[in-house]
Amino acid sequence: MNPLERFPARPAGAGRPEAGDLLASFERFLRIDVANGDATPDTLAAYRREVAAWVGWCDAHQVAPAAATRADVEAYREDLKTAGAAVSTRQHKLSIVRRFYDAAVQHGRLLFNPAAGVKAGKDRTPPEEKIKAFTEEGLATLVRAVPADTLNGLRDRALLGLLALHGLRRVEVHRLDHESLDPGRDPPTLGVRGKGRKQRQVYLRPDTLAAVQAYAAAKAAAGWATTGALFVAHDPGHAGQRLSRPGINAVVNRYLEKAGLKRAGLSCHALRHTFATVAVEKGVPLPVLQADLGHADPKTTMVYVHVTERRRRGAATYLDVTLGGG
Repeated sequence: MNPLERFPARPAGAGRPEAGDLLASFERFLRIDVANGDATPDTLAAYRREVAAWVGWCDAHQVAPAAATRADVEAYREDLKTAGAAVSTRQHKLSIVRRFYDAAVQHGRLLFNPAAGVKAGKDRTPPEEKIKAFTEEGLATLVRAVPADTLNGLRDRALLGLLALHGLRRVEVHRLDHESLDPGRDPPTLGVRGKGRKQRQVYLRPDTLAAVQAYAAAKAAAGWATTGALFVAHDPGHAGQRLSRPGINAVVNRYLEKAGLKRAGLSCHALRHTFATVAVEKGVPLPVLQADLGHADPKTTMVYVHVTERRRRGAATYLDVTLGGG
C-alpha cells in the first residue's frame, strides 16, 4: 500500500490546502511529467518513498506540509546530515521535495515553493575517493571465485561479466530480458535500458556472449523460462522472479568476500568504476568510453580520465631527482 494514501485530497481551491491536496498534485506530476509520462515503476516508487519520508518528518515535528517554510526544509536537511546522509543523498532527497512543492505551485495549491534554493551542502570528497575500483588482477581473482558448474554460478558469471567487463549499471542488469540479446548481429549486441529508460546498444565480447548463452541454456535445461527476465532468483522463496537490485548487490558482495576483496564502499558500482579506469589505462578513446558507459555528458566520463592520470602519473613523477641513501 502507498504510505501516502492516508492523506485525502480535495478539489483545488477548496480552502486552505492540506497534505492530501499537495499529494494529489504530486501524483499528477508523476503520471504526466516524470520521464515524459513514461517513468519506470522503480522511479515512481522512489519518488513516493522520498515524499513519504518528508511528510513523515513533518508529522514528527508537528509541521503541516502545506504550511512548511524554508526553515523547516533546512531543518530537515540538517537532520539528514546528522543522520549521516551523504551530500549526494541529501541532494536527491531535497530535489524530490522541491519537485513535490513545484507540482503544488503549478496546480495552484500553493503560492511558493519552500524548498526552492535550499542547498544540500558542499561535497568535499576528493574525486579519487569516489572512484573505487580494483586492478585487473583483482578483477581476475573475482571472476575465478565464481563456479562454472552450477545454475547459480553460470548466472553469476554472466552477471559479473556485464557489470565488470562492459560497465553496466546495476539497474541496467536488473532490467535485462532474454529478448534484449541479439546474437545474430556482428558483433552481438545487448539492448540496455539505462537511466530514464534511455536505450543504448552494448557490443558483447565473445566470452560475455558465451556466458550469457550458457546461463540461458542451463535455465532451459532446468525448466526455467527463457523469455522475459534474464537474471532471476533461484531460491525457493523467490524462484523465477527477476533478480532485484539488492539481490544483485548480494551476489557481488558474496564473491567479493570469497575473493578477499570486500571492504567498505566496494560493491556493484566498483565494478563499473573498474571497467572505466582500466579502459582509460588501456587508451580507450573518450567518446567510445562515454558511449559504452551511457554518459550523456562527456564531463562525467572525464572524471575517470583525470583520476586515472593522476594516479598513474602525478606531478611528482615528472621531477628527475632521486632521494639517495644516507
